[in-house]
Amino acid sequence: MYDNNDIKGEVIDDILKDYISKGFVEILNWRGKKDCMYTIMNDCYRNNYKKYDWLIFYEVDEYIHLNNYTNVKTFLNEKIFEKCEIIHLNLICHTDNNLLYYEDKPLKERFPEITPKHKLYGKKLEIKSLIRGNLSKVKFTNIHRGDTHLKRCNGFGHRNSYRLIYATENDYEFNYIDHYYSKSTEEFVQKLIKNDLIYTSERYKIFRVSKYFAQSEITKEKIDFIENRTGINLSEFRTMKEVKALSPF
Repeated sequence: MYDNNDIKGEVIDDILKDYISKGFVEILNWRGKKDCMYTIMNDCYRNNYKKYDWLIFYEVDEYIHLNNYTNVKTFLNEKIFEKCEIIHLNLICHTDNNLLYYEDKPLKERFPEITPKHKLYGKKLEIKSLIRGNLSKVKFTNIHRGDTHLKRCNGFGHRNSYRLIYATENDYEFNYIDHYYSKSTEEFVQKLIKNDLIYTSERYKIFRVSKYFAQSEITKEKIDFIENRTGINLSEFRTMKEVKALSPF
């Protein structure tokens, strides 16, 4: 685990001390470093690509969903992936279910509602990827697609170009990743005020708000809540009835 908190921020070692003492988790100190997402990904792959058959970079609000499998090992051992170096899985994004505040309940109970696909990126729907180990020449410059020279397939083992996997043959029934991007408005604000690993500008925070409202209903109450908690000016959203997010990449 790469600890990218602020220098004076929360110390992960204290929280995970039992896992660390058992050798289950290793903490790498990257505290205070900015805009280091891809540096971390490349460092992690270089240090681990000979140890594991497959690796995946995804966030703590994302969960792999394999409808016809009891575990991910069975899925990855399928013959359909033998010649594949990177597997693209579509993301299913969940709304905030119009919850303003955190509730102490499981995610599936709190946020069963799914964002309509057309509200997100049109044909350019988000994916996350599992990448095979033992690949000597890999460099990450995109959190979603990985290197363009890799042999690609989707969750059904269909080989295709990245563009076609990204735009067509989308899987929202069997093998995908559940993405709880915002959770409640309160939880989204907590996420928003922390430093982002990719970009740290004020404008990027506005983008993140646009992505939130593209996935969930936009209301005056939510806009007021975010403005009051963060100090960010969201006046451009006040006349909008529906928001369409733009990709930052």
